[in-house]
Amino acid sequence: MSRAGCRLTSLFGQYLQQTRAQNSFSSVVSKRLQLIKTENNLRDGTFQFPLHQSDCHAFAMPREGQTVHGGVIATVVEDATTMHICANDARSRKAVTTDLNLSFLGVGKVGRTLTIDTSILKIGGVLGVAAATVKDSDSGKLIAVARHTMMFIGEDNSALEFSQSLNSVFDV
Repeated sequence: MSRAGCRLTSLFGQYLQQTRAQNSFSSVVSKRLQLIKTENNLRDGTFQFPLHQSDCHAFAMPREGQTVHGGVIATVVEDATTMHICANDARSRKAVTTDLNLSFLGVGKVGRTLTIDTSILKIGGVLGVAAATVKDSDSGKLIAVARHTMMFIGEDNSALEFSQSLNSVFDV
């Protein structure tokens, strides 16, 4: 794996540790999200996420095929693209979301696995932009497409240091 690929692997490990230590909103996602591979000098990444009953929309009925809540898919996409954007920042800074848009083109169903393919569109001095596609791993059916923009904040080399403090980046 390239040096850039190792950055994503390291950041992914920190994400797993931090979400569990803080019992954060993403802790449910982090227990199942897997980094499968990186390619093209870390410009492209692939993640997988198995869908469980707890991911269902409250109104999903078993006889209707128990569809997954869109917020779960949005969280998976945001977490995957956040790690991918931060791993591609040459200055290794933390980042916050400025824009996240998703278009749902299908539904995820309990018992299936999602494949999330992420691509870096641009990494600049202030902003990073990534795109993602979400597909059913077995059928290849497109579930959602997304674009995520983040603004880099903090000091250089701070992206891998977030587990050292439980304080918010906004605490002054």
